[in-house]
Amino acid sequence: MILVTGAAGKTGLAVIRKLKENGDPVRGLIHQEAYRNTVQAAGADETLLGDLLNPEDIKRAMQGISAVYHIPPNVHPREVEIGEIVISAALGKGVEKFVYHSVLHPQIEAMPHHWLKLRVEERLIASGLSFTILQPTAYMQNITSQLQRIKECGIYQVPYPPETNLCLVDLLDVAQVAAIALADTSHD
Repeated sequence: MILVTGAAGKTGLAVIRKLKENGDPVRGLIHQEAYRNTVQAAGADETLLGDLLNPEDIKRAMQGISAVYHIPPNVHPREVEIGEIVISAALGKGVEKFVYHSVLHPQIEAMPHHWLKLRVEERLIASGLSFTILQPTAYMQNITSQLQRIKECGIYQVPYPPETNLCLVDLLDVAQVAAIALADTSHD
């Protein structure tokens, strides 16, 4: 069984769908009961309500798990603590593979949410777990939330200078790579 944290977000749902397409059993960890049906509809065999900051919840989520795809909450000030809790629970439960959903260029200190992901990466590397770290960039699908504005005003608003070079990735490609990393220990 594979545990997906952050199961109700767009990345979690895409990863669950890809894992189910591959025939893998999946447990989705959700933080609000309202998301249970959405995660089950994506294909999760089990959904579990839990708080990423509660070590007992995470230990319970890890019961019977062979692999973890850890997607931390977006821009969370306690991301390092969350990462430590999830990594510790994985170690304690004998998880065979840990895949961490990080971000492209986590070393950029000026972007605090990137910097926190780097701290989690360091802890994962030092943990002794078999791991893979994915560092995706922004999703192409993020543009769709602004399509109406683009059509009406001809403006694609971004939170950085418009001349910034930027690459995008398809969320479905990230889900596919996640599924490969979870299944193949040669990607450590």
